[in-house]
Amino acid sequence: MDALRCKTDILPASEWRGVMEPKRKACLVPQAEGGKPLPLDSIQLVIGRGDDVDYRIRDRKASRRHACVLAVHNCYYLQDLGSTNGTALNGGKVTSERLAHGDLVQFGSTIFRFEMGTDLDADYLRKLNLHTVMALAEAVDRKDAYTQSHSEAVARIAQRLALELGFSAEAAERIGIAGRLHDIGKIGVPDAVLRKPGRLDDVEFALVCKHPSDGEAILAPLEFLADVLPAVRQHHERFDGRGYPDGLADQAIAVEARIVQVADTYHAMASRRPYRNPLAQEFIRQDFAKNAGTQFDPEVTRAFLHLLPSLRELPAAVN
Repeated sequence: MDALRCKTDILPASEWRGVMEPKRKACLVPQAEGGKPLPLDSIQLVIGRGDDVDYRIRDRKASRRHACVLAVHNCYYLQDLGSTNGTALNGGKVTSERLAHGDLVQFGSTIFRFEMGTDLDADYLRKLNLHTVMALAEAVDRKDAYTQSHSEAVARIAQRLALELGFSAEAAERIGIAGRLHDIGKIGVPDAVLRKPGRLDDVEFALVCKHPSDGEAILAPLEFLADVLPAVRQHHERFDGRGYPDGLADQAIAVEARIVQVADTYHAMASRRPYRNPLAQEFIRQDFAKNAGTQFDPEVTRAFLHLLPSLRELPAAVN
């Protein structure tokens, strides 16, 4: 992607806390008579007719684990979990879609109406821990079959690369967490954009360009993740200053972000995509060597090229 095409109205990191709207409560209201509203009090609520779900519906047309609803601040997302009969939103089948007040959601033959109220959810931030945030990252990976487990692979590569660069085991683990969460902002990017096989137009590209800052906004209220925010926001910056969202260059880019960027780029190149097969390792090696000092940090690139022969097994294991 051409970073110079990306022109967005992204706010500086220091301003996110001031614009974060207090969390509002929401629920799914059954459209059948006598049904009680289902409060969406969890970060991730799995719905189906099985025994291992958060909310069980008695509907023979519904799958055991049919779909889930994800709460990300005041944005709610509906994701199908591979159900047999599909999940419908306002009459059309969807895989992953953001909910709006009044939407009709259907699991099997059971229909709910999504309602967002005005009452505040004061406990929202206390519900967010590393486990639930990781669940959101997994939900992002599920949005695109061609990048399933991408963030998990980036986390492992970034952690190994950090160790190769001499980071302590504890610091390398935190960089791995940053890699796991680096794309969490893509939760709000429409599926049609993420899955588009051809070149994105300017509007679509602008949506994708927002995901680093959107990811930072999702994680910003969580103090225990403060150290991973720079890597999440900056993983698409370039060493020559031509990246996004802030056009940072050289040492102004957090070293954690420079590591995650290399891991992210490598796994994207080494993975099968809708429009191409995995790229050969020798091509990847030459491309990284050529772009050291422009796209990539030269020191991080040297460590990566030393590590590259041992990474051959990773893409096959995660695709």
